[in-house]
Amino acid sequence: MADKFVAYPVVITHETNNEYYQYLVFLPDFGTYCQANSVLEALRVAYKFIVDYSLTRELPPMKLELPQVSSQQIATFVNADIRK
Repeated sequence: MADKFVAYPVVITHETNNEYYQYLVFLPDFGTYCQANSVLEALRVAYKFIVDYSLTRELPPMKLELPQVSSQQIATFVNADIRK
């Protein structure tokens, strides 16, 4: 199989009541959450989740739509080059 370039939306929320992690990362197309200590780390853990997920399961279809978010959240895409 050839390499596949994918992009999935993520929602990053600043956590104010968590002593271990500062950001909660939601990947809506996967229905899962990750945690991070910076926005850059949030993007990295989302990327790693997508790549690791692709190793054992088929990726969901890409919708390429950003979800609606509050003014305290960040919605963006995470791109990954899946090598098989």
